[in-house]
Amino acid sequence: MPSSWFTLPTEIQAMEDGIEQDLLANREENREKWSSQFSFLLATVGSAVGLGNIWRFPSLVATHGGGAFIFAYVIVLLFIGLPMMTLELTLGQKFQGGDVDAFGSINPRFRGIGVASVVTSFIASTYYTVILSWAAIYFFESFVPNLPYSIHSSNPSDNATYSYADYQRGAEAHFNATHGAAESDQIHGSFNWRVFGALLFIWVCIYLCIFKGIKVVSHVVKVTAIAPVVIIIILSVMASFKAGAVGGISYYIGKIDWTALNNRDIWIAAIGQVFFSLGLCMGCITAYSSFNPKEQNISRDGKIICFSDMAVSIMAGFCVYEMLGFVKLQCLDTETEEVCDKIYAAGGFKLAFVSYPAGVAMSSNPNLWGILFFGCLFFLGIDSAFSMIIAFTTVIDDAWFSKKFPLKKPVVTGIVCGVGFLLGFVFLFDTGFDLMDVVDNYLSNWCLMLIGFVQAVACGWVYQAPYQFRRVGKFSVVLYDICFFVAITLGVIIALSGNKDSDVDVIWVGVFIGMFVWVFGLVSAVLLSKGRVSSYPEKVWCIAGWHGPDMIRRMVNKQYVPDWEPNSVTDEGKAFYRHELIAAPFGFLIKYIIPAVLLMLVGLALNKDLQAPYGGLSLSYNILGILVVGMVVSCMVILFLFPRLWYDSSYAGDESWIAWVFIPKSVRSAENVKLGK
Repeated sequence: MPSSWFTLPTEIQAMEDGIEQDLLANREENREKWSSQFSFLLATVGSAVGLGNIWRFPSLVATHGGGAFIFAYVIVLLFIGLPMMTLELTLGQKFQGGDVDAFGSINPRFRGIGVASVVTSFIASTYYTVILSWAAIYFFESFVPNLPYSIHSSNPSDNATYSYADYQRGAEAHFNATHGAAESDQIHGSFNWRVFGALLFIWVCIYLCIFKGIKVVSHVVKVTAIAPVVIIIILSVMASFKAGAVGGISYYIGKIDWTALNNRDIWIAAIGQVFFSLGLCMGCITAYSSFNPKEQNISRDGKIICFSDMAVSIMAGFCVYEMLGFVKLQCLDTETEEVCDKIYAAGGFKLAFVSYPAGVAMSSNPNLWGILFFGCLFFLGIDSAFSMIIAFTTVIDDAWFSKKFPLKKPVVTGIVCGVGFLLGFVFLFDTGFDLMDVVDNYLSNWCLMLIGFVQAVACGWVYQAPYQFRRVGKFSVVLYDICFFVAITLGVIIALSGNKDSDVDVIWVGVFIGMFVWVFGLVSAVLLSKGRVSSYPEKVWCIAGWHGPDMIRRMVNKQYVPDWEPNSVTDEGKAFYRHELIAAPFGFLIKYIIPAVLLMLVGLALNKDLQAPYGGLSLSYNILGILVVGMVVSCMVILFLFPRLWYDSSYAGDESWIAWVFIPKSVRSAENVKLGK
């Protein structure tokens, strides 16, 4: 691996020290700011809390041991979610820029990480808004006296004459008609005009929420972030008086199966839920924190955001399972216990648009129930949706071409929203439902995991690498780095080669081999090290220590507690209980635990998708998801290899831009490069 990949080329370093640093120096003064810290917290919590909190988290709790899943979720939140959240918040606030500037300030070659994250976010917004369109349709239909998603009959009579099965069929038929999906042998390329109108409405709402920038968003989130929490509480209280509600709560958390913790599936589900629910690696968190003043307490904010997200998820579970308990009780009038228990297994679209609406239709005052529930879905989704667009527009506003060819924020926002609206048409045809499922799978299980992995590697392994080179020599550091990544790759491959139920020993074989390669690399690197350090303990720390994350931690802690000293027993102890400080394990988690875990998840996704096309769909469907992954990976790889692509071509001076971008300094004269301010 060329050493220049760890260090900054001379020309690019000059840019960073000159032009880019001048921009950073003025950025905080000229940058928009949140109207208050409370507005920032509302916006960030609103971005994190989304549709998955109400239709995914509760079903995971119910199907993975009840309270045991909540325990696993908290562990994962503390050791993966909170460190990644703190990292993104810190980078955005410190460098006063979106994802591209934040990671580019670590090393210009990492601007591709930021580009990949906001591209992922923007692609997600194109189908997320379609789901919001369904919720909007259901919301407005809830004002109709005879609910369209109730009994599937042209002339419904007294509701008492209908069974649970009738309501269930009615809800299913209406949802199928709403999303317009067709069976593979019935595809005619029809376009869903009703959802088209709703999609236009959603994008107009997004534009109106953000077109004036953060100042307007500061006021909007006081409605969009608070309203769904209030509605969830209201729905939970109302549903608690329904017959069967206690049974639903009992199924939700009443049965704690601690043996479920021995199954790797519960931990994989918890990791996935934490990662997706917090909105990590999508550029949203970094963009929002970039509008903070530099002195804001980011460590405390990260804890508030993470635990607020978890609290809303748990509350949503009570709201959902109280209603499902009522639905099951109605089901038992005509069906067996075994059939009715399947109601509790509902999750995702089926929960939000079939099972819950069936319960709404069977309730007294069904219109009120429908208005509240689908209004809640709308508010939960809208601030998550516009945070994805803000992540994208923030990167555009920060880029050099926006400084060179300035456009007003309403124009930029309008263009981005318009493009997002047009791209959403892909999901409005009768093939759109399956395409949405495919793209979401590849985006969630591939793109976000890969971006998170690279983010952790950039901050844990590359940031502050020149310091390591000076202390123990370049060769030993690179040798150790290579051995570590070979170790975890081998460990994951071997662990995934066996059956998860019968070949448990294979997992431990993978762990043992991975640990052996890791230790071998460390010992070899220490013995071959050359530099200023002579003692072996210090060599081990210089080679294997988490210097990049520790630098970030020291910066944050000293900012809020000026007399705080690292490696002091007293001060390090304070960091474990004082909310404004980042504790010592932060660096270890960023450098070692998180990359290994995310690489394992990528391996699981690869192993699963190689065995059979996702969802049993043909390659013609899966190709769209594969193209999305390819585009995201290309963003990271191309800008890693050619970081000058993100710079203004005028920096090339008299020589051609192509030569300036692609031809190394070693084969051309550095005098031709003009780096003036």
